[in-house]
Amino acid sequence: MKTVNKIITLVALASLSACAAKPPAPPPPPPALSDTDAAFIQKASEINLVEIELGKAAATNAKSAAVKSYAQTLVTDHSSAQDRLSTIATSHGITLPTAPDESDEKDITTLTALKGGKFDHAYIGKMVAGHTEALPVMTEEASSSTDADLKSYAQDTSTTVQQHLDAAKALQSPTHHSHKHRH
Repeated sequence: MKTVNKIITLVALASLSACAAKPPAPPPPPPALSDTDAAFIQKASEINLVEIELGKAAATNAKSAAVKSYAQTLVTDHSSAQDRLSTIATSHGITLPTAPDESDEKDITTLTALKGGKFDHAYIGKMVAGHTEALPVMTEEASSSTDADLKSYAQDTSTTVQQHLDAAKALQSPTHHSHKHRH
């Protein structure tokens, strides 16, 4: 009788362990995004990729230490933003681009052909224009998105874009240039 009880116990334990070994249910499919949110993800990614590429170019092409420092801040901030955006995109089944689009690549090539003071001037001009264009993209998404993660991303990024814009304008101002005119 003891042998029968042992066999029953072993069979019961084996069945329990088989149940425990079942893989967990797959996660639910990602929630669908609106076309506007999906387009925003692509646009935000493109903005980040351009800023990262141009910031890296400034490390070698810029003359001004202030411009190089500004560019490094942009590389850091936009890399972090791209990582965060990638996590959001992946959770919705969206693949981000890995390089700037053809039009932006042309702009990058043109700008990176410049060196020294010419690069500094063109780069800061591009940063003012680019961040001026990016700000309403972020603020619109922050106010209109129904996706909590995208809304938070856009709100946070709006603040950062405004800081980048203010810093670029400060670098662009005549009082900041190293060529000060004396009267």
